[in-house]
Amino acid sequence: GVGYVDPTEGWSYEYLQSVQNSSASIENSQVVYEDVFNGTNLRFRYGSTGLKEEIVLGDDARDMILAHPPSNYGLNDSGSYLAFITKLDHQNLVLFNDSGLLEDNVTITQGGVDFKDAFGRLKCALPLGVAFEENNPHNMVNLTYRILQYNGNCYLLSGLPVSTLTSMSFPVVIDPSLTIYSSVNDGHIVKSGTMYNAARNAPTGTVADSINTFTVGQDNTGQGSKPYYIWRGFLMFNTSTVPSNVIIENTTLMLYVSSDDSTTDFDITMQDGQPTYPHKPLKYGDYDKDHYSGDGGSLDTSDLVSGYNNITLNMSWMNLTGWTKLCLRSSRDIGGSSPGGDEHVTFWAIESPGIGDEPKLVLVYRNQSKIKNTGDTNISGYLQMRVDYLDTTQQYPGTWNVDTIVVNDTTPRTINSSDQLALDSVFNGLVNTNDFSNGNGTYRVYAAFRDPDGDVLVCDDETELAAWYEFEVTFS
Repeated sequence: GVGYVDPTEGWSYEYLQSVQNSSASIENSQVVYEDVFNGTNLRFRYGSTGLKEEIVLGDDARDMILAHPPSNYGLNDSGSYLAFITKLDHQNLVLFNDSGLLEDNVTITQGGVDFKDAFGRLKCALPLGVAFEENNPHNMVNLTYRILQYNGNCYLLSGLPVSTLTSMSFPVVIDPSLTIYSSVNDGHIVKSGTMYNAARNAPTGTVADSINTFTVGQDNTGQGSKPYYIWRGFLMFNTSTVPSNVIIENTTLMLYVSSDDSTTDFDITMQDGQPTYPHKPLKYGDYDKDHYSGDGGSLDTSDLVSGYNNITLNMSWMNLTGWTKLCLRSSRDIGGSSPGGDEHVTFWAIESPGIGDEPKLVLVYRNQSKIKNTGDTNISGYLQMRVDYLDTTQQYPGTWNVDTIVVNDTTPRTINSSDQLALDSVFNGLVNTNDFSNGNGTYRVYAAFRDPDGDVLVCDDETELAAWYEFEVTFS
């Protein structure tokens, strides 16, 4: 359902609409369920390797909210949220976040939650999503999650303040991306000197990592005993919060311009010195240019716009078990071109006084089916993947019969300790619903890792190494 939630009134809520039914329209690689709520479409974009879900609020949704504000229901207009309410089928898994086990109701404003089994093993994760203007994706805000647990059920309320939503330009898209903000240790290191090459090649500089902004570029003031200045920016993101069960499609670094004082255009270029450089917190020796190399993505200052500017990051530089650390340099600094005047740009840092202008990484991800070996030894087995059909003519609730065998190994696969087998890379592209032989009905994709006799392998907790996903098929 969808409704208003007011944290200032003990999380009082008011349903606007409960669950609806809707037929889908399909065009190319997009499926749209129209008006699942008033003026709200549910959109799926799909391809050979993934599925992306989006909730799209149109003009009719905005008009409904404006005509029926929270105050109509005795709630606070300035403090209430528009929230989408989902019952989570957590299958006896328990919830965790950075503070530990979550047994009570909880509000999540950063990171997300993990679902673990009784043995403490991560089974899936629920990171925070975002909302953005479809015609201006730069205007983006994080969602807030409220998780309610009672009577053995788990409910997710995901939303954003009504006042924030109604100030946005519609259509507004609720999108399952993951946003990670930079560390309080972000900043720049600057070096000045009488001679350009001496300043550029210096092993140390002056650290500035507790101010509102950081600067990238170089300068020739033409005045004083040290006319040359070089600024190198440094950003650090805790990317260990990225869920382990997702595949990252792309990563974008977003920088909010504070001022552009450059009279000469240059590329703002990301360089890599990981895992050692830069340090956290910054050290004066992190200035040394010899610690950094490569081009992980760049942006020409001639293309800068007011507000956020996007740079696509080389995903191989992501450290998913710790901190991803980036050095931002001017391409003219990298190439050793002496400045003739102002050649620097200043961005807001995490300490900036504004709201929503700090550096951030936005990750677009998709889920992945896989077999992950979490044990200390390698395992081997024979993979079978098939499509089953539910025969409801048999005793209730029916019998699963094999419809199509898609993968049936005759030689074993080995999954090394702490490694995984991506099932999408094996299964995708091999079967289509046109291959099914049982007509309309309920189907499932079934995957199992088996021994040479065809018996499913058993884990330490006595569960079988098998999983499945059910879906309905209607042929027109």
